[in-house]
Amino acid sequence: MTKGKVVDLFCGAGGASLGFAKAGFEVVGAVDVDERALETYEANLCGGNLLDEHEGEVSFDEPLRADLGRGYEEPPTDDDIPTIDFDDIREFFDLDEGEVDVICGCPPCQNFSSLRDTEPWPEDQPKDNLLRAFVDFVEEEVPNIVFFENVRNIMTAGDDEPTTYVDWLTRSMKNIVRDHDSQESGGYGVDLSVLNTANYGVPQRRKRTIGLFVYGRSDEEVSLPEPTHARDPGESDKKEWKSVSETFRRAEGLKMNLESGERQVGVEGYPDDKAHRARNHRQPTIDRMRAIRRHGDSWRDLEGTDDDHHIVDAHNDVEGGAGSAYGIMDGELPAPTLTTRCTTPSCGRFTHPTKNRGLTPREAALLMTFPRWFELPAQNDAAERVVGNAVPPDFVETVMSRVPESAFRQKTVGF
Repeated sequence: MTKGKVVDLFCGAGGASLGFAKAGFEVVGAVDVDERALETYEANLCGGNLLDEHEGEVSFDEPLRADLGRGYEEPPTDDDIPTIDFDDIREFFDLDEGEVDVICGCPPCQNFSSLRDTEPWPEDQPKDNLLRAFVDFVEEEVPNIVFFENVRNIMTAGDDEPTTYVDWLTRSMKNIVRDHDSQESGGYGVDLSVLNTANYGVPQRRKRTIGLFVYGRSDEEVSLPEPTHARDPGESDKKEWKSVSETFRRAEGLKMNLESGERQVGVEGYPDDKAHRARNHRQPTIDRMRAIRRHGDSWRDLEGTDDDHHIVDAHNDVEGGAGSAYGIMDGELPAPTLTTRCTTPSCGRFTHPTKNRGLTPREAALLMTFPRWFELPAQNDAAERVVGNAVPPDFVETVMSRVPESAFRQKTVGF
């Protein structure tokens, strides 16, 4: 028997769904608008044959492609893509009202991302549209548990005062009450915090806002699990952070010394892996990586050296923002946050720890804790986008495995 039934909204390629399945849940529905991400989801998670090793499962044949903006977004995503409510989700996945135990929601909120810091967000475009839509979905089903994931900056985002958006989110969730429940017995208790996924066994220092909402509980009765890992565990019972190099070494059948332009196809002694392919960098880019490695780990280390001609013109006189471009990843630490350009060295600290090339899509997926068998899109841009937008499956598994089962079975009894 699984722990409960989950609907994954804004599901992407299925990182959160896989984490829930690994934690013993049955994922009964998943919705997103990104066609390429949904193709990746279906190829890997639907059909059940790839999840036999776990207690949980993904129990439907295909995810639903739909606009989850509920009309709040202007303009709509696409006229040909339906805008839906939770009744539409129930109909598509053959679910009864009240059948869902958990709603997982990772609404894209790039509007709050630090990547937006270099250019102001237009005043006439509110940032909170997908948050409003997400709360509407929760209100139409009122599951026992809501798992929320978002960028860390949402915790301090507000036009008039910090925390405007998270304050609205928690207040709205506390006001959701099931039919026949009183305001005192209903509403969601919450623990909302910025967590570093490296502290939960992920080989990536990815800081994200995580919310755990439990129906019929007070905030004091709800708590996110304590970290399981630390950079320096000392005398504690925590384990040491997982590093980039350790992750690559432990990946079965991964060719470690791949060079720029090479891919793991037709290589003697290794199984074919089309996702383990290195971008074919131009020679000036390779020379720049090599020069950076001679002097340190960042293009800034080239300043004042006889290799300063390798500095990209656009980076001259730049004081911030682009400092991590062409940065070399430290193999002895977890990776930095992987973005949707995580195999493109010019877009971050995404140069391989020892080779003069960017990460391959397979390496990026491993650092996001996708399993070795997980198939990725054939195009590099699409592959790095579905990986960079994902929620690390192992992080979700760790968090949800430690939530007391009583939270899923009873509605108004304390932990």
